[in-house]
Amino acid sequence: MKTLILVLISFGLSTTLCFSQDYYVLHLTGNIKDASSQRNLMVGDIIHSDTELIFFESNAKAIVISKEKGRMLLDGSKAKDNRHGEFEALLTQVIMPVAANVNMSSRRLAEVPNKDIKDIGSYFGENQRVVLGNEYTLNLDKEVFKKKGGTTYIYRYEIDKQAVNKVLKIYDGEMLLNKAALYPIDRYDIPEHGSAVEIFITSVISKKTEKIASLKICFVNEKLLYREVQTLIKVLNIKGKDEEIIKEVGTYVNATYGEPFEGELKSWLMKNEIIPSTVDLK
Repeated sequence: MKTLILVLISFGLSTTLCFSQDYYVLHLTGNIKDASSQRNLMVGDIIHSDTELIFFESNAKAIVISKEKGRMLLDGSKAKDNRHGEFEALLTQVIMPVAANVNMSSRRLAEVPNKDIKDIGSYFGENQRVVLGNEYTLNLDKEVFKKKGGTTYIYRYEIDKQAVNKVLKIYDGEMLLNKAALYPIDRYDIPEHGSAVEIFITSVISKKTEKIASLKICFVNEKLLYREVQTLIKVLNIKGKDEEIIKEVGTYVNATYGEPFEGELKSWLMKNEIIPSTVDLK
């Protein structure tokens, strides 16, 4: 009888532990709040398996993480409409594994150096590429992109299905992609979540327009990424373990935002003093 009681107690404890799993909020897309506290979730918040969530939009999502289960997705499309324009569910009803990372599976075998670029589309590749900050300079081949009278380079993307055209300038072979110059400040959500872009060359003399590149680019919000990385390091307990930090942050950035350019992620980690500047950049 005592053995049976001990078994039942043990089962009850294991069940309680199973259902009291804690998760840290790592990344948010859209607005989600804790129904109990009525507080919007933020990166670094701790939520539990029995937390009731309210998604402001059905496509709102969150990436959460625990040391035991790793990264998981909270999908608002699985929540029920509460008839007040919101969607409610327990965490256990909307949590699922993070989908396989397309960027990681299709990464190029060799990085194209940012030097004497002849083809912008080939330099970016098929994956969405990440700019860790507000700007990135392309070092172009000066002969291919030599200045011609009456020629203009156009950066084209869409806002709410309406085309937006911005002029790109080249100075001594350098083409600057600057978030503030290319996107309106009230729509930074577009470049910060990933923007499909086409680059054209136009001539006022011949009156011809030619598309020279198609690419996908994401200008990551650095302050937000810093909080996400600090949360990741805390949950995985890898502070001071430089190689593990580089690996885990690299996997996270690729899965969440896109593929960074060569050396950019390590440089960003050093700049923000997350890893020491003595770490080999190769």
